[in-house]
Amino acid sequence: ALVALGGVSAASAIEISGGYMFDYNSTDNTGAAADAANVSGNKFGSDGNIDFKGSTTADSGLTFGGMIRMQTNNDGGATALSIEDQGAYIQGDFGYLMLGQTDGVVDGMDSFMTTGEFVENGIGTTNNDLNVNTQVTDNESAGKIGYRSNNISGFQFGVSHEDGGEGAAENDDLTSWMVTYDLMGAAKLGYASAKIKSADNDGADVTMSHAGISTSIAGFTIQAAVGSDKTSGASGAADTSKIDTRDVGIQYSLNDAIGLYFADVSSEEKTGTNAGDKLDGNTFGLSYSVASGVGVVLEYNDAEFKDSSASTTEGQTNTYAGLKVSF
Repeated sequence: ALVALGGVSAASAIEISGGYMFDYNSTDNTGAAADAANVSGNKFGSDGNIDFKGSTTADSGLTFGGMIRMQTNNDGGATALSIEDQGAYIQGDFGYLMLGQTDGVVDGMDSFMTTGEFVENGIGTTNNDLNVNTQVTDNESAGKIGYRSNNISGFQFGVSHEDGGEGAAENDDLTSWMVTYDLMGAAKLGYASAKIKSADNDGADVTMSHAGISTSIAGFTIQAAVGSDKTSGASGAADTSKIDTRDVGIQYSLNDAIGLYFADVSSEEKTGTNAGDKLDGNTFGLSYSVASGVGVVLEYNDAEFKDSSASTTEGQTNTYAGLKVSF
C-alpha cells in the first residue's frame, strides 16, 4: 500500500506536549434538590494530559500522522493514567481523512457555533435529561472514521461514522455530517445532522440537528445556534422525546491577556412523558494569561430546571476557578 502511494519519507521526530489544570468547585443546589445538612459542596480537582504526535510525508505529497493522548482526571485521591484519545489521519489535495478513537470530524468543525467549546465548567442540575448545548453527539472513546473536504469557495463539508459494536445490543451506530459556509470573513454559517440507531435495532433511533452562525466585530465574537434531538418510538410507535435547545455566546478580548465570555442556554422537552420539562442557565467567565503557557479561568454558572410532571423546580449555582499550565 505504501508503494502504491508513492513511497514514504522518514518520519519526523515525535512531538510531546501537554498541560495540567488544578481547579476548585463550589456548588449549591436549591429547590426540590436542595443540599442536605452539612453538605459542603466544595471540592478540589485536577485534569492533566500528555500528547504524543508524529507525522510523515509520502513522496506523493500525502501526509500521514497520528496522536495518542494520555490523561489523568480526578477530584478525590490518586487516579490511574488512561488513554483519552488515539487516532491517525491522512491529508492531501483530496482533503482530510481520520481514523481512530477520538473526537470526530463534525465535532471539530462545529466549534465556531457552540458555547460548549469555550465554556470551561458549564451549567448543570442534579436531575434532568435535557441538553446544556446544541451540539450533535460525538462519542470520543468510540472507534470512528471521518472525512473533511478542503475549503471550496467558502464551503466545507465533513462526515463521520462510528460503530456501536458487534454485540446483539450494540447496533447504536452513529453517523453525522456537517456543511459550513464562510461569508468572506464577515460571518460563518453551519448546519450539522446526526443519527444514532437504536442499540436493540427496534427503530427507536435518535435524530439530531444543529444550525448556527458566528461573527466577530470590534473585539466581540458573537454566536447563536439551535438544535433538536428527536427519539422515535420503537416499532413505528409515536416519538418518545423531542428536545429543542438554543444557545447564545459572546466572547470579548480586552487585550492579549484578558478575555471575557458569556453563554446562555435554554432546553425544553416538547413531547412524551416528560413534555414541558425545561432547563435554563447562563455562564459568566473570565480568562487571564499570567505568562506564556500559564492561564487562570474564573467562572460562575447559574441554572434552573423545571419538572413539569412533578410541578417542582430545582436550581444549581457553581463557582469555578482553575489554573492551567501548558508545556
